Amino acid sequence: MRAQCRRMAPVAAVAAVLLVVLALLGMAMMPRWQVVPFTDHIAVASADPSVEARGVAIPHQGAYRTTQRRLTVTTEDGTVLPAILRAPAAPGAPGAGGAAPGAFPDRFGSRRPACLFIHGSGTSGEQDFGDIANAMASAGIVTLVPAKRLDGYGPLHRDYARFAHDYAAAFDLLRAQKGVDPGRVGLYAESEGTWIATVLDDLRPAVAFAILSSAPVVKGRELMAMAMSAYAAAAGAPRPVIDDTAKLASLDFAPYGLGYADFDAGRHRTALTMPLLVNYGTLDPAMPVEQGARTLMDEAAAAGNRNVTVRYFKANHQMRAGAGLFTPGLPLAAGYTAALCDWTNGVAAGAGTGDWATPQVAGATPRQRYVAPAGTRSGILGSLGVLSALVAGAVLLPMTAGLVAAAMMAVRWLRVRVCGRRVRAGGDGRLTVCRRGRSAPCAVMRGGRVVKSDGGPMVRHVGLGRGFVRFRRADVALLAVVGLLSATLTLALGGYLAVLVVQALHGGSAAPAYHLAWGVLQAMAVACAVPVAWLAVRTARAARTAAHWGAARWAVAVLVLLGALCALTGMAFWELYAPAW
Repeated sequence: MRAQCRRMAPVAAVAAVLLVVLALLGMAMMPRWQVVPFTDHIAVASADPSVEARGVAIPHQGAYRTTQRRLTVTTEDGTVLPAILRAPAAPGAPGAGGAAPGAFPDRFGSRRPACLFIHGSGTSGEQDFGDIANAMASAGIVTLVPAKRLDGYGPLHRDYARFAHDYAAAFDLLRAQKGVDPGRVGLYAESEGTWIATVLDDLRPAVAFAILSSAPVVKGRELMAMAMSAYAAAAGAPRPVIDDTAKLASLDFAPYGLGYADFDAGRHRTALTMPLLVNYGTLDPAMPVEQGARTLMDEAAAAGNRNVTVRYFKANHQMRAGAGLFTPGLPLAAGYTAALCDWTNGVAAGAGTGDWATPQVAGATPRQRYVAPAGTRSGILGSLGVLSALVAGAVLLPMTAGLVAAAMMAVRWLRVRVCGRRVRAGGDGRLTVCRRGRSAPCAVMRGGRVVKSDGGPMVRHVGLGRGFVRFRRADVALLAVVGLLSATLTLALGGYLAVLVVQALHGGSAAPAYHLAWGVLQAMAVACAVPVAWLAVRTARAARTAAHWGAARWAVAVLVLLGALCALTGMAFWELYAPAW
Protein backbone atom coordinates (compact mmCIF):
# COMPACT_ATOMS: atom_id res chain seq x y z
CA MET A 1 0.00 0.00 0.00
CA ARG A 2 2.80 2.39 0.93
CA ALA A 3 4.59 1.54 -2.27
CA GLN A 4 1.45 2.29 -4.24
CA CYS A 5 1.08 5.62 -2.47
CA ARG A 6 4.71 6.46 -3.19
CA ARG A 7 4.11 5.68 -6.86
CA MET A 8 0.98 7.86 -6.99
CA ALA A 9 2.40 10.79 -5.01
CA PRO A 10 4.27 12.23 -8.05
CA VAL A 11 1.07 11.94 -10.10
CA ALA A 12 -0.92 13.89 -7.51
CA ALA A 13 1.81 16.53 -7.28
CA VAL A 14 2.04 16.96 -11.05
CA ALA A 15 -1.77 17.16 -11.33
CA ALA A 16 -1.93 19.86 -8.64
CA VAL A 17 0.84 21.89 -10.26
CA LEU A 18 -0.81 21.46 -13.65
CA LEU A 19 -4.15 22.78 -12.37
CA VAL A 20 -2.51 25.82 -10.78
CA VAL A 21 -0.55 26.57 -13.96
CA LEU A 22 -3.70 26.23 -16.08
CA ALA A 23 -5.65 28.57 -13.78
CA LEU A 24 -2.86 31.17 -13.97
CA LEU A 25 -2.60 30.70 -17.72
CA GLY A 26 -6.34 31.31 -18.09
CA MET A 27 -6.02 34.55 -16.12
CA ALA A 28 -3.08 35.67 -18.28
CA MET A 29 -5.13 35.01 -21.40
CA MET A 30 -7.80 37.48 -20.29
CA PRO A 31 -7.78 40.64 -22.45
CA ARG A 32 -6.80 44.04 -21.08
CA TRP A 33 -10.41 45.22 -21.14
CA GLN A 34 -13.84 44.08 -20.04
CA VAL A 35 -17.33 44.40 -21.42
CA VAL A 36 -19.15 46.45 -18.81
CA PRO A 37 -22.88 47.16 -18.37
CA PHE A 38 -24.25 50.20 -20.20
CA THR A 39 -25.62 52.83 -17.80
CA ASP A 40 -25.75 56.08 -19.80
CA HIS A 41 -29.29 55.49 -21.03
CA ILE A 42 -30.80 57.84 -23.57
CA ALA A 43 -34.01 59.72 -22.71
CA VAL A 44 -37.03 58.96 -24.91
CA ALA A 45 -39.44 61.91 -25.02
CA SER A 46 -42.45 60.04 -26.39
CA ALA A 47 -43.55 56.45 -26.98
CA ASP A 48 -45.00 57.46 -30.35
CA PRO A 49 -42.41 56.87 -33.13
CA SER A 50 -44.24 58.93 -35.75
CA VAL A 51 -42.50 61.89 -37.40
CA GLU A 52 -44.19 65.15 -38.34
CA ALA A 53 -42.76 68.29 -39.90
CA ARG A 54 -44.35 71.46 -38.54
CA GLY A 55 -46.55 73.44 -40.94
CA VAL A 56 -45.81 71.30 -44.00
CA ALA A 57 -48.40 69.34 -45.99
CA ILE A 58 -46.77 66.23 -47.42
CA PRO A 59 -47.96 62.99 -49.04
CA HIS A 60 -48.08 60.02 -46.69
CA GLN A 61 -47.65 56.30 -47.22
CA GLY A 62 -50.35 54.92 -49.53
CA ALA A 63 -51.02 58.20 -51.30
CA TYR A 64 -49.85 56.89 -54.68
CA ARG A 65 -50.17 53.81 -56.74
CA THR A 66 -46.66 52.58 -57.49
CA THR A 67 -44.89 51.39 -60.60
CA GLN A 68 -41.64 49.52 -60.97
CA ARG A 69 -39.17 48.79 -63.72
CA ARG A 70 -35.83 47.07 -64.02
CA LEU A 71 -32.59 48.93 -64.61
CA THR A 72 -28.91 48.03 -64.65
CA VAL A 73 -26.12 49.78 -62.80
CA THR A 74 -22.66 49.80 -64.38
CA THR A 75 -19.88 50.17 -61.83
CA GLU A 76 -16.51 51.87 -62.33
CA ASP A 77 -14.83 48.60 -63.38
CA GLY A 78 -17.60 47.69 -65.82
CA THR A 79 -19.53 45.23 -63.63
CA VAL A 80 -23.25 45.29 -64.42
CA LEU A 81 -25.67 44.96 -61.50
CA PRO A 82 -29.45 44.54 -61.82
CA ALA A 83 -31.67 47.01 -59.99
CA ILE A 84 -35.37 47.80 -59.46
CA LEU A 85 -36.70 51.35 -59.66
CA ARG A 86 -40.02 52.04 -57.94
CA ALA A 87 -41.86 55.29 -58.46
CA PRO A 88 -45.21 56.88 -57.58
CA ALA A 89 -47.97 57.03 -60.18
CA ALA A 90 -50.92 59.42 -60.24
CA PRO A 91 -52.19 60.65 -56.84
CA GLY A 92 -55.51 59.28 -55.64
CA ALA A 93 -55.26 56.05 -57.63
CA PRO A 94 -55.98 52.84 -55.67
CA GLY A 95 -52.98 52.15 -53.48
CA ALA A 96 -51.97 50.82 -50.14
CA GLY A 97 -53.60 53.71 -48.30
CA GLY A 98 -56.20 54.80 -50.80
CA ALA A 99 -55.73 58.54 -50.27
CA ALA A 100 -58.43 60.62 -51.88
CA PRO A 101 -57.56 63.07 -54.67
CA GLY A 102 -56.85 66.53 -53.34
CA ALA A 103 -56.07 65.33 -49.81
CA PHE A 104 -52.69 67.07 -50.06
CA PRO A 105 -51.00 69.41 -52.50
CA ASP A 106 -48.58 67.69 -54.87
CA ARG A 107 -45.84 70.05 -53.72
CA PHE A 108 -43.01 68.16 -55.43
CA GLY A 109 -44.51 68.48 -58.90
CA SER A 110 -42.79 66.44 -61.58
CA ARG A 111 -39.43 66.29 -59.76
CA ARG A 112 -39.55 64.08 -56.71
CA PRO A 113 -37.25 63.10 -53.86
CA ALA A 114 -35.51 59.76 -54.25
CA CYS A 115 -33.78 57.21 -52.06
CA LEU A 116 -31.02 54.69 -52.84
CA PHE A 117 -31.06 51.47 -50.78
CA ILE A 118 -27.77 50.03 -49.48
CA HIS A 119 -27.65 46.39 -48.44
CA GLY A 120 -26.41 45.07 -45.12
CA SER A 121 -24.92 41.62 -44.62
CA GLY A 122 -28.30 39.86 -44.66
CA THR A 123 -29.57 41.06 -48.05
CA SER A 124 -28.06 41.13 -51.52
CA GLY A 125 -30.65 41.02 -54.33
CA GLU A 126 -32.56 43.74 -56.11
CA GLN A 127 -35.79 42.12 -54.87
CA ASP A 128 -34.85 42.78 -51.24
CA PHE A 129 -36.30 45.77 -49.38
CA GLY A 130 -39.39 45.40 -51.57
CA ASP A 131 -41.89 46.20 -48.81
CA ILE A 132 -39.97 49.25 -47.59
CA ALA A 133 -39.14 50.57 -51.07
CA ASN A 134 -42.73 50.15 -52.23
CA ALA A 135 -44.10 51.89 -49.12
CA MET A 136 -41.81 54.87 -49.73
CA ALA A 137 -42.76 54.97 -53.41
CA SER A 138 -46.43 55.06 -52.37
CA ALA A 139 -45.61 58.26 -50.47
CA GLY A 140 -44.19 59.91 -53.58
CA ILE A 141 -40.52 58.96 -53.12
CA VAL A 142 -38.66 57.30 -56.00
CA THR A 143 -36.61 54.32 -54.76
CA LEU A 144 -33.77 52.34 -56.32
CA VAL A 145 -32.65 48.95 -54.99
CA PRO A 146 -29.55 47.61 -56.78
CA ALA A 147 -28.21 44.10 -56.26
CA LYS A 148 -25.13 43.80 -54.08
CA ARG A 149 -21.92 42.76 -55.75
CA LEU A 150 -20.87 39.42 -54.27
CA ASP A 151 -17.50 38.71 -55.91
CA GLY A 152 -14.89 39.13 -53.21
CA TYR A 153 -17.59 39.30 -50.55
CA GLY A 154 -17.60 36.57 -47.93
CA PRO A 155 -17.00 35.74 -44.30
CA LEU A 156 -13.26 36.37 -44.62
CA HIS A 157 -13.09 39.46 -46.84
CA ARG A 158 -15.24 42.54 -47.44
CA ASP A 159 -14.08 45.71 -49.15
CA TYR A 160 -16.36 48.51 -47.98
CA ALA A 161 -14.55 51.16 -50.01
CA ARG A 162 -15.20 49.20 -53.22
CA PHE A 163 -18.85 48.77 -52.28
CA ALA A 164 -19.11 52.52 -51.74
CA HIS A 165 -17.83 53.12 -55.29
CA ASP A 166 -20.40 50.62 -56.63
CA TYR A 167 -23.22 52.43 -54.83
CA ALA A 168 -21.85 55.76 -56.02
CA ALA A 169 -22.57 54.61 -59.58
CA ALA A 170 -26.11 53.67 -58.52
CA PHE A 171 -26.51 57.04 -56.80
CA ASP A 172 -25.50 58.87 -59.98
CA LEU A 173 -27.92 56.74 -62.01
CA LEU A 174 -30.80 57.55 -59.64
CA ARG A 175 -30.08 61.28 -59.77
CA ALA A 176 -30.20 61.13 -63.57
CA GLN A 177 -33.64 59.48 -63.72
CA LYS A 178 -36.48 61.45 -65.27
CA GLY A 179 -38.78 62.82 -62.59
CA VAL A 180 -36.12 62.77 -59.85
CA ASP A 181 -34.90 65.98 -58.24
CA PRO A 182 -31.09 65.50 -58.19
CA GLY A 183 -30.82 67.83 -55.21
CA ARG A 184 -33.11 65.67 -53.04
CA VAL A 185 -31.61 62.19 -53.41
CA GLY A 186 -30.61 60.39 -50.23
CA LEU A 187 -29.73 56.98 -48.80
CA TYR A 188 -31.39 54.20 -46.86
CA ALA A 189 -28.87 51.79 -45.26
CA GLU A 190 -29.20 48.91 -42.82
CA SER A 191 -26.65 47.37 -40.48
CA GLU A 192 -23.34 46.76 -42.31
CA GLY A 193 -24.65 48.99 -45.10
CA THR A 194 -24.45 52.01 -42.80
CA TRP A 195 -20.65 51.68 -42.82
CA ILE A 196 -20.78 51.79 -46.62
CA ALA A 197 -23.15 54.77 -46.48
CA THR A 198 -20.67 56.82 -44.44
CA VAL A 199 -17.96 56.17 -47.05
CA LEU A 200 -20.40 57.06 -49.84
CA ASP A 201 -21.19 60.34 -48.07
CA ASP A 202 -17.50 61.18 -48.45
CA LEU A 203 -17.55 60.25 -52.14
CA ARG A 204 -20.78 62.06 -52.97
CA PRO A 205 -21.31 65.35 -51.11
CA ALA A 206 -24.61 65.68 -53.01
CA VAL A 207 -26.29 63.11 -50.70
CA ALA A 208 -29.30 65.08 -49.45
CA PHE A 209 -30.30 62.89 -46.48
CA ALA A 210 -29.41 59.57 -44.87
CA ILE A 211 -31.56 56.97 -43.11
CA LEU A 212 -29.36 54.73 -40.96
CA SER A 213 -31.13 51.69 -39.49
CA SER A 214 -29.45 49.26 -37.06
CA ALA A 215 -26.15 51.12 -37.46
CA PRO A 216 -23.13 49.43 -35.80
CA VAL A 217 -21.28 52.79 -35.56
CA VAL A 218 -18.25 51.22 -33.79
CA LYS A 219 -15.57 48.95 -35.31
CA GLY A 220 -16.52 45.39 -36.13
CA ARG A 221 -14.49 43.71 -33.38
CA GLU A 222 -15.76 46.22 -30.79
CA LEU A 223 -19.30 45.51 -31.92
CA MET A 224 -18.61 41.77 -31.78
CA ALA A 225 -17.43 42.04 -28.17
CA MET A 226 -20.60 43.82 -27.13
CA ALA A 227 -22.96 41.74 -29.25
CA MET A 228 -21.58 38.35 -28.21
CA SER A 229 -21.78 39.35 -24.56
CA ALA A 230 -25.36 40.54 -24.97
CA TYR A 231 -26.47 37.44 -26.88
CA ALA A 232 -24.80 35.11 -24.36
CA ALA A 233 -26.35 36.95 -21.42
CA ALA A 234 -29.80 36.94 -23.03
CA ALA A 235 -29.53 33.19 -23.59
CA GLY A 236 -28.75 32.64 -19.89
CA ALA A 237 -25.07 31.72 -20.21
CA PRO A 238 -22.86 31.64 -17.08
CA ARG A 239 -20.75 34.73 -16.43
CA PRO A 240 -17.42 33.09 -17.46
CA VAL A 241 -18.95 32.20 -20.84
CA ILE A 242 -20.11 35.80 -21.32
CA ASP A 243 -16.57 37.05 -20.61
CA ASP A 244 -14.96 34.38 -22.78
CA THR A 245 -17.10 35.00 -25.86
CA ALA A 246 -16.12 38.66 -25.73
CA LYS A 247 -12.47 37.56 -25.43
CA LEU A 248 -12.64 36.26 -29.01
CA ALA A 249 -13.00 39.84 -30.24
CA SER A 250 -9.50 40.66 -28.98
CA LEU A 251 -7.76 38.03 -31.11
CA ASP A 252 -5.73 38.74 -34.22
CA PHE A 253 -7.77 37.47 -37.17
CA ALA A 254 -4.88 37.80 -39.65
CA PRO A 255 -4.55 34.06 -40.42
CA TYR A 256 -8.10 34.11 -41.76
CA GLY A 257 -8.20 37.57 -43.32
CA LEU A 258 -11.14 39.31 -41.63
CA GLY A 259 -9.46 42.69 -41.98
CA TYR A 260 -12.87 44.32 -42.17
CA ALA A 261 -13.28 43.63 -38.43
CA ASP A 262 -11.08 46.70 -37.88
CA PHE A 263 -12.84 48.93 -40.42
CA ASP A 264 -13.26 52.36 -38.84
CA ALA A 265 -16.28 54.22 -40.19
CA GLY A 266 -15.62 57.00 -37.69
CA ARG A 267 -13.07 58.70 -39.92
CA HIS A 268 -15.80 59.22 -42.53
CA ARG A 269 -18.51 60.52 -40.20
CA THR A 270 -17.33 64.11 -40.49
CA ALA A 271 -19.24 63.99 -43.81
CA LEU A 272 -22.59 63.48 -42.01
CA THR A 273 -23.70 67.06 -42.53
CA MET A 274 -27.04 66.13 -44.12
CA PRO A 275 -30.29 65.45 -42.19
CA LEU A 276 -30.15 62.04 -40.47
CA LEU A 277 -32.83 59.59 -39.40
CA VAL A 278 -31.38 56.98 -37.03
CA ASN A 279 -33.49 53.86 -36.34
CA TYR A 280 -32.94 50.97 -33.95
CA GLY A 281 -34.94 47.97 -32.81
CA THR A 282 -35.14 47.67 -29.03
CA LEU A 283 -35.16 43.85 -29.36
CA ASP A 284 -31.78 43.88 -31.11
CA PRO A 285 -28.95 42.84 -28.75
CA ALA A 286 -26.39 42.95 -31.58
CA MET A 287 -26.28 46.74 -31.94
CA PRO A 288 -25.30 49.59 -29.60
CA VAL A 289 -28.84 50.94 -29.78
CA GLU A 290 -28.23 53.78 -27.32
CA GLN A 291 -24.47 54.24 -27.58
CA GLY A 292 -24.72 54.32 -31.38
CA ALA A 293 -27.53 56.88 -31.47
CA ARG A 294 -25.71 59.13 -29.02
CA THR A 295 -22.46 58.84 -30.99
CA LEU A 296 -24.17 59.78 -34.26
CA MET A 297 -25.93 62.76 -32.67
CA ASP A 298 -22.71 63.99 -31.04
CA GLU A 299 -20.54 63.56 -34.13
CA ALA A 300 -23.13 65.15 -36.42
CA ALA A 301 -23.35 68.09 -34.00
CA ALA A 302 -19.55 68.37 -34.06
CA ALA A 303 -19.82 68.67 -37.85
CA GLY A 304 -22.41 71.44 -37.46
CA ASN A 305 -25.44 69.22 -38.09
CA ARG A 306 -28.20 69.11 -35.46
CA ASN A 307 -30.94 67.90 -37.80
CA VAL A 308 -30.81 64.35 -36.43
CA THR A 309 -33.95 62.37 -35.61
CA VAL A 310 -33.79 59.12 -33.59
CA ARG A 311 -36.56 56.54 -33.54
CA TYR A 312 -36.84 53.29 -31.58
CA PHE A 313 -39.18 50.49 -32.59
CA LYS A 314 -40.12 47.26 -30.84
CA ALA A 315 -38.24 45.30 -33.47
CA ASN A 316 -35.29 43.02 -34.14
CA HIS A 317 -32.12 43.78 -36.09
CA GLN A 318 -33.98 43.77 -39.42
CA MET A 319 -36.60 46.14 -38.02
CA ARG A 320 -39.11 43.31 -37.99
CA ALA A 321 -41.69 42.75 -35.25
CA GLY A 322 -39.95 39.90 -33.43
CA ALA A 323 -36.90 39.06 -31.37
CA GLY A 324 -35.31 36.28 -33.46
CA LEU A 325 -32.83 37.01 -36.22
CA PHE A 326 -33.85 34.14 -38.48
CA THR A 327 -37.61 33.91 -38.05
CA PRO A 328 -39.06 34.10 -41.57
CA GLY A 329 -42.13 36.07 -42.56
CA LEU A 330 -42.08 38.63 -39.77
CA PRO A 331 -43.83 41.93 -40.61
CA LEU A 332 -42.06 45.25 -40.35
CA ALA A 333 -42.36 46.99 -36.99
CA ALA A 334 -45.54 48.98 -36.53
CA GLY A 335 -45.14 52.54 -37.75
CA TYR A 336 -41.69 51.96 -39.27
CA THR A 337 -42.41 52.70 -42.94
CA ALA A 338 -44.76 55.55 -42.03
CA ALA A 339 -41.94 57.21 -40.09
CA LEU A 340 -39.53 56.71 -43.01
CA CYS A 341 -41.96 58.25 -45.49
CA ASP A 342 -42.98 61.23 -43.36
CA TRP A 343 -39.42 62.06 -42.33
CA THR A 344 -38.09 61.82 -45.91
CA ASN A 345 -40.87 63.98 -47.32
CA GLY A 346 -40.45 66.43 -44.45
CA VAL A 347 -36.74 66.79 -45.20
CA ALA A 348 -37.48 67.07 -48.93
CA ALA A 349 -39.94 69.85 -48.11
CA GLY A 350 -37.17 71.74 -46.34
CA ALA A 351 -37.69 70.84 -42.65
CA GLY A 352 -34.67 71.95 -40.65
CA THR A 353 -33.56 71.39 -37.07
CA GLY A 354 -36.34 73.45 -35.50
CA ASP A 355 -39.09 72.50 -37.95
CA TRP A 356 -40.22 69.22 -36.38
CA ALA A 357 -43.44 68.96 -34.39
CA THR A 358 -42.33 65.63 -32.92
CA PRO A 359 -39.44 65.02 -30.47
CA GLN A 360 -35.90 64.34 -31.61
CA VAL A 361 -35.83 60.98 -29.77
CA ALA A 362 -39.03 58.93 -29.55
CA GLY A 363 -40.47 55.43 -29.74
CA ALA A 364 -40.05 52.31 -27.62
CA THR A 365 -37.72 52.53 -24.62
CA PRO A 366 -34.28 51.08 -25.45
CA ARG A 367 -32.14 49.17 -22.95
CA GLN A 368 -28.65 48.53 -24.26
CA ARG A 369 -27.10 45.86 -22.03
CA TYR A 370 -23.35 46.33 -22.51
CA VAL A 371 -21.00 49.07 -23.67
CA ALA A 372 -19.15 48.49 -26.94
CA PRO A 373 -15.51 48.86 -25.79
CA ALA A 374 -13.25 51.54 -27.20
CA GLY A 375 -10.33 49.10 -27.53
CA THR A 376 -9.81 45.34 -27.59
CA ARG A 377 -6.21 44.57 -26.63
CA SER A 378 -5.68 40.83 -26.13
CA GLY A 379 -4.06 38.78 -23.36
CA ILE A 380 -1.02 36.54 -23.91
CA LEU A 381 -2.94 34.43 -26.42
CA GLY A 382 -3.66 36.99 -29.11
CA SER A 383 -4.11 34.97 -32.28
CA LEU A 384 -7.17 33.19 -33.58
CA GLY A 385 -4.78 30.98 -35.54
CA VAL A 386 -3.09 29.77 -32.33
CA LEU A 387 -6.46 29.06 -30.71
CA SER A 388 -7.56 27.14 -33.80
CA ALA A 389 -4.30 25.15 -33.72
CA LEU A 390 -4.94 24.22 -30.07
CA VAL A 391 -8.43 22.99 -30.90
CA ALA A 392 -7.21 21.04 -33.91
CA GLY A 393 -4.30 19.57 -31.95
CA ALA A 394 -6.55 18.41 -29.13
CA VAL A 395 -8.55 16.32 -31.60
CA LEU A 396 -6.11 15.41 -34.38
CA LEU A 397 -3.02 14.51 -32.33
CA PRO A 398 -4.76 11.71 -30.36
CA MET A 399 -6.32 10.49 -33.61
CA THR A 400 -2.88 10.42 -35.23
CA ALA A 401 -1.53 8.52 -32.22
CA GLY A 402 -4.30 5.97 -32.66
CA LEU A 403 -3.43 5.54 -36.33
CA VAL A 404 0.27 5.09 -35.49
CA ALA A 405 -0.61 2.48 -32.86
CA ALA A 406 -2.91 0.67 -35.29
CA ALA A 407 -0.22 0.67 -37.97
CA MET A 408 2.32 -0.61 -35.45
CA MET A 409 0.04 -3.46 -34.43
CA ALA A 410 -0.76 -4.32 -38.04
CA VAL A 411 2.89 -4.50 -39.08
CA ARG A 412 3.76 -6.55 -36.01
CA TRP A 413 0.89 -8.96 -36.73
CA LEU A 414 2.01 -9.35 -40.33
CA ARG A 415 5.61 -10.02 -39.31
CA VAL A 416 4.55 -12.59 -36.75
CA ARG A 417 2.26 -14.34 -39.20
CA VAL A 418 4.93 -14.40 -41.92
CA CYS A 419 7.51 -15.83 -39.54
CA GLY A 420 5.05 -18.51 -38.41
CA ARG A 421 5.05 -17.58 -34.75
CA ARG A 422 2.77 -16.32 -32.05
CA VAL A 423 4.03 -13.78 -29.50
CA ARG A 424 3.00 -12.92 -25.96
CA ALA A 425 4.24 -9.91 -23.99
CA GLY A 426 5.63 -9.89 -20.50
CA GLY A 427 5.20 -7.07 -17.98
CA ASP A 428 8.91 -6.25 -18.07
CA GLY A 429 9.05 -5.47 -21.77
CA ARG A 430 9.99 -9.03 -22.82
CA LEU A 431 8.46 -10.84 -25.77
CA THR A 432 8.09 -14.62 -25.71
CA VAL A 433 8.11 -16.18 -29.19
CA CYS A 434 6.60 -19.63 -29.73
CA ARG A 435 6.29 -21.83 -32.79
CA ARG A 436 2.76 -22.55 -33.88
CA GLY A 437 1.19 -25.51 -32.15
CA ARG A 438 3.70 -25.47 -29.29
CA SER A 439 3.53 -23.91 -25.84
CA ALA A 440 7.26 -24.05 -25.10
CA PRO A 441 9.06 -20.84 -26.11
CA CYS A 442 11.61 -20.93 -28.85
CA ALA A 443 13.00 -17.52 -27.86
CA VAL A 444 12.65 -14.69 -25.38
CA MET A 445 13.35 -11.17 -26.69
CA ARG A 446 13.88 -7.91 -24.87
CA GLY A 447 14.43 -4.54 -26.49
CA GLY A 448 14.74 -6.20 -29.89
CA ARG A 449 17.53 -8.58 -28.70
CA VAL A 450 17.24 -12.33 -28.24
CA VAL A 451 18.06 -12.97 -24.57
CA LYS A 452 17.11 -16.67 -24.56
CA SER A 453 16.75 -19.16 -27.43
CA ASP A 454 16.37 -22.86 -28.09
CA GLY A 455 18.71 -22.40 -31.04
CA GLY A 456 16.06 -23.22 -33.62
CA PRO A 457 16.51 -21.87 -37.16
CA MET A 458 13.37 -19.75 -37.08
CA VAL A 459 14.71 -17.48 -34.32
CA ARG A 460 17.03 -15.81 -36.80
CA HIS A 461 13.98 -14.47 -38.67
CA VAL A 462 11.93 -13.17 -35.77
CA GLY A 463 11.51 -9.79 -37.54
CA LEU A 464 10.54 -7.87 -34.40
CA GLY A 465 12.60 -4.75 -33.79
CA ARG A 466 12.73 -2.38 -30.83
CA GLY A 467 10.13 -0.13 -32.42
CA PHE A 468 7.51 -2.84 -32.20
CA VAL A 469 7.62 -3.68 -28.51
CA ARG A 470 4.04 -4.18 -27.33
CA PHE A 471 2.41 -1.80 -24.86
CA ARG A 472 1.43 -3.11 -21.49
CA ARG A 473 -2.32 -3.16 -20.94
CA ALA A 474 -2.06 -0.42 -18.32
CA ASP A 475 -0.17 1.78 -20.80
CA VAL A 476 -2.75 1.16 -23.51
CA ALA A 477 -5.58 2.01 -21.12
CA LEU A 478 -3.87 5.20 -19.94
CA LEU A 479 -3.12 6.38 -23.47
CA ALA A 480 -6.67 5.62 -24.57
CA VAL A 481 -8.20 7.46 -21.61
CA VAL A 482 -6.04 10.56 -22.10
CA GLY A 483 -6.58 10.68 -25.86
CA LEU A 484 -10.33 10.15 -25.63
CA LEU A 485 -10.72 12.66 -22.80
CA SER A 486 -8.77 15.33 -24.71
CA ALA A 487 -10.78 14.96 -27.89
CA THR A 488 -14.13 14.46 -26.14
CA LEU A 489 -13.71 17.46 -23.85
CA THR A 490 -12.74 19.71 -26.76
CA LEU A 491 -15.65 18.53 -28.90
CA ALA A 492 -18.05 18.83 -25.95
CA LEU A 493 -16.99 22.43 -25.36
CA GLY A 494 -17.40 23.18 -29.07
CA GLY A 495 -20.86 21.63 -29.04
CA TYR A 496 -21.83 23.62 -25.94
CA LEU A 497 -20.79 26.90 -27.56
CA ALA A 498 -22.49 26.01 -30.86
CA VAL A 499 -25.80 25.25 -29.14
CA LEU A 500 -25.51 28.46 -27.13
CA VAL A 501 -24.88 30.56 -30.26
CA VAL A 502 -27.78 29.05 -32.21
CA GLN A 503 -30.14 29.38 -29.25
CA ALA A 504 -29.08 32.98 -28.63
CA LEU A 505 -29.49 34.04 -32.27
CA HIS A 506 -33.00 32.60 -32.26
CA GLY A 507 -33.91 34.41 -29.07
CA GLY A 508 -33.99 31.29 -26.88
CA SER A 509 -32.95 31.03 -23.24
CA ALA A 510 -32.13 28.00 -21.08
CA ALA A 511 -30.11 29.33 -18.14
CA PRO A 512 -30.41 26.27 -15.81
CA ALA A 513 -29.29 23.88 -18.56
CA TYR A 514 -26.35 26.10 -19.57
CA HIS A 515 -25.17 26.47 -15.97
CA LEU A 516 -25.45 22.73 -15.35
CA ALA A 517 -23.60 21.87 -18.57
CA TRP A 518 -20.88 24.39 -17.76
CA GLY A 519 -20.40 22.79 -14.34
CA VAL A 520 -20.06 19.38 -15.99
CA LEU A 521 -17.46 20.75 -18.42
CA GLN A 522 -15.49 22.25 -15.54
CA ALA A 523 -15.55 18.94 -13.67
CA MET A 524 -14.39 17.09 -16.80
CA ALA A 525 -11.60 19.61 -17.37
CA VAL A 526 -10.31 19.21 -13.81
CA ALA A 527 -10.64 15.43 -13.96
CA CYS A 528 -8.71 15.35 -17.24
CA ALA A 529 -5.65 16.78 -15.49
CA VAL A 530 -5.19 13.59 -13.43
CA PRO A 531 -4.65 11.05 -16.26
CA VAL A 532 -2.58 13.64 -18.13
CA ALA A 533 -0.33 14.00 -15.09
CA TRP A 534 -0.19 10.20 -14.80
CA LEU A 535 0.86 9.90 -18.44
CA ALA A 536 3.50 12.60 -17.99
CA VAL A 537 4.96 10.79 -14.97
CA ARG A 538 4.81 7.42 -16.74
CA THR A 539 6.58 8.89 -19.78
CA ALA A 540 9.28 10.46 -17.61
CA ARG A 541 9.87 7.14 -15.85
CA ALA A 542 10.03 5.29 -19.15
CA ALA A 543 12.57 7.78 -20.45
CA ARG A 544 14.99 6.54 -17.81
CA THR A 545 14.78 3.02 -19.32
CA ALA A 546 14.66 4.05 -22.95
CA ALA A 547 16.21 0.80 -24.11
CA HIS A 548 12.78 -0.79 -23.77
CA TRP A 549 11.02 1.89 -25.88
CA GLY A 550 10.77 1.79 -29.63
CA ALA A 551 10.32 4.80 -31.89
CA ALA A 552 6.69 3.96 -32.57
CA ARG A 553 5.86 3.68 -28.88
CA TRP A 554 7.53 7.02 -28.21
CA ALA A 555 5.59 8.57 -31.09
CA VAL A 556 2.25 7.35 -29.72
CA ALA A 557 2.96 8.54 -26.18
CA VAL A 558 4.26 11.95 -27.26
CA LEU A 559 1.36 12.54 -29.67
CA VAL A 560 -1.22 11.73 -27.00
CA LEU A 561 0.56 13.90 -24.43
CA LEU A 562 0.82 16.86 -26.84
CA GLY A 563 -2.85 16.50 -27.76
CA ALA A 564 -3.77 16.54 -24.07
CA LEU A 565 -1.71 19.68 -23.46
CA CYS A 566 -3.43 21.36 -26.42
CA ALA A 567 -6.81 20.45 -24.96
CA LEU A 568 -5.93 21.68 -21.47
CA THR A 569 -4.54 24.97 -22.82
CA GLY A 570 -7.72 25.46 -24.83
CA MET A 571 -9.77 24.79 -21.70
CA ALA A 572 -7.68 27.38 -19.87
CA PHE A 573 -8.53 29.94 -22.57
CA TRP A 574 -12.22 29.33 -21.86
CA GLU A 575 -11.59 29.72 -18.10
CA LEU A 576 -12.63 26.20 -17.18
CA TYR A 577 -9.91 26.26 -14.52
CA ALA A 578 -10.76 29.71 -13.19
CA PRO A 579 -11.09 29.85 -9.38
CA ALA A 580 -14.59 30.41 -8.01
CA TRP A 581 -13.72 33.83 -6.61
